[in-house]
Amino acid sequence: GSHADLVSITLHKMIVNGSYRLVPLYSCFLTVVCNISPYWRSMSLVSSVKLVNLFELFSSPKFLYSGEKAYKHLALLLEIFNNIIQYQYNGNQHLVYAIVRRKDAFGKLASLTLPKAIQQCSKVFPAHLQPEYDADAAEQVAALSIQDVDETGNPIESADSREDKSSKRADNPAKSWESNEETVVSVGSSVAGVKERFTPSESWLAELRSSLPLETVNRLLQHLVPVVDDMCERQNGVVDETDILEVFKDITMVGLLPVPHAIVIRKYQPNQYTSIWFTAFMWGVVFLRCQQPPIFDMECIQLFQVS
Repeated sequence: GSHADLVSITLHKMIVNGSYRLVPLYSCFLTVVCNISPYWRSMSLVSSVKLVNLFELFSSPKFLYSGEKAYKHLALLLEIFNNIIQYQYNGNQHLVYAIVRRKDAFGKLASLTLPKAIQQCSKVFPAHLQPEYDADAAEQVAALSIQDVDETGNPIESADSREDKSSKRADNPAKSWESNEETVVSVGSSVAGVKERFTPSESWLAELRSSLPLETVNRLLQHLVPVVDDMCERQNGVVDETDILEVFKDITMVGLLPVPHAIVIRKYQPNQYTSIWFTAFMWGVVFLRCQQPPIFDMECIQLFQVS
């Protein structure tokens, strides 16, 4: 496999086997894969299956209804599929075949109705049960953290905000601690408020449908599923996977797919999470490579905290 295969398999492992605390980073993980997807040639079988598995995971009721904006991960995954289908169809038959085999997952999402969504949400998250991970809360915490930060990951206050705070404290020093407490409570309540139980609505369903680019995948399935069904019927249901891949190589999708969209490359935006990670990683490398002779006392170095 290629370096792109390694990246996708590693990120799949971090999402599936990682901690729930990594939920705020899911969008970062998928954005990395999305940026390289238009140039991804000859995807391996393993990485193809892993990506489609992620689609099934994020479209499952347990994750899809964990928050109002949880479907944004599906939008990134669909953009990955669209980029590969539109720009690198030749040579990526493994991904195309994986999508055809999991056609039901895409069909259920495309045909989702509000009564079905409410029923699935109530079944997965009863009134007494809260989601194990909250996609909205994670997104709001990340949004609060997307600001100017220093090399240690701490937010940098502007000169105006510092002057305002200092003038307020000078005017009424006795209430300075009260204002700090109110700020903490307001931020906490805004994040805690997101944790209220999510219920699908008409506006949510309309936003989901407008945000998910399903047209390319649906066109692909409309053309290739009958081809596979016809092969299975002619051979009494016994078809080798290699034969299907060979047929996909000879099929052209020119004129059948929508007009290729413009390639979108998302640039890195610093935030508190990544700044802390980069700082800990950098000092970890410095610490490990400067021990012969040792210039740091191991008992006095704290690279990270375990809470």
